[in-house]
Amino acid sequence: MTGYHLRPSQTVLDLREEFPDFLICELHNDLGRPCFTATSTLTGASGQPELVVTAGADELRRTLTVLSTGSTQSGREGGES
Repeated sequence: MTGYHLRPSQTVLDLREEFPDFLICELHNDLGRPCFTATSTLTGASGQPELVVTAGADELRRTLTVLSTGSTQSGREGGES
């Protein structure tokens, strides 16, 4: 992997804005193919942060949408009145 870019792409900035509870990075392998990672800043059901790795931004968006919806329904609804 070539590493983490100092200036994130617009795609990463958009994903970070859309999913503020995740630390999102874009890495590239030796052939230049992207890999998107997201680590939750909240703990999951196991008590550990969740790590998501996908090959593309659209796949990451779909996965994080499901994870965000699940945590919103189980973690935040019950505490609000």
